[in-house]
Amino acid sequence: MWFLYAFLAAVFYALLWIFGRASRGIPNGVVTSMQFIAGPFLLLFISATVDYPWDAWWWRAYLIFPFLINPFVSRMLTAAVHGTEVTLVKPLFGLSSFVTLLVAALFFGEEFSSGGILGVILTTIGLFVLYHERWNAWRERGPWMVLAGAIIFGANAAIVAAVLHLFPEPWALIGLSMTASLIVNAVVSLRTWKNVEWSSRTLFIVLSMATVLLVQEYFTAAALLAGPSAYVVSVKRTSVLITAILGYLFLRERDQSLPRLLLASGLVVAGIATLLVSP
Repeated sequence: MWFLYAFLAAVFYALLWIFGRASRGIPNGVVTSMQFIAGPFLLLFISATVDYPWDAWWWRAYLIFPFLINPFVSRMLTAAVHGTEVTLVKPLFGLSSFVTLLVAALFFGEEFSSGGILGVILTTIGLFVLYHERWNAWRERGPWMVLAGAIIFGANAAIVAAVLHLFPEPWALIGLSMTASLIVNAVVSLRTWKNVEWSSRTLFIVLSMATVLLVQEYFTAAALLAGPSAYVVSVKRTSVLITAILGYLFLRERDQSLPRLLLASGLVVAGIATLLVSP
């Protein structure tokens, strides 16, 4: 059952990137805020049954990420998707897996598997195939912002994993993180809210993003509870491939052929899977 949950998480995560690209024209801060609108409701529900360890030093240190770092990185990723084709930047975000394993190995004592070398090679080849004859894309800010986001979110994932060993309440962390991102981005972007034209299309996009984000979080948590985390994350990384297909079909991002796009995305997914599941 875990495979089905992980695959559904990948599908909805891919849809989140597609809707993010489709939200061009809506201010970045508004889009980023609205996708986390379910956060306060989830936090309120969870707080009735969970006591947060506010007095622990490690918890206070962790709060730097949800309240200071993650909200701005989320906004940066929205800006990147608005400015650059999603089929170009989504594969880059897969590099967050490498950062997660590296941080876990360096700071939390986890072993870095020998299969990591093959995983890095496959992913690198995949990215070279993707950007072949398109290196001018790096003259734009989008790829650089996504690369920076992958590094930061990768480090955050390793830290969250360590926090969960001390505070095994994943939904409590999700609710807190979503609420923090909503509040910070809503406050920072206050002046842009008046410029939004709240058409039916705008409401559909932002509410779809909020729904998709919450659903993919649910399926991710369900998969992690039902199956081995390395395999779950590997299956979820197929969102790279799914995003490429959806972007090609529905966003008409066709600067390169579909076979080449599938080959590049498939190599990235294979590289990440090899890295995560190797002994």
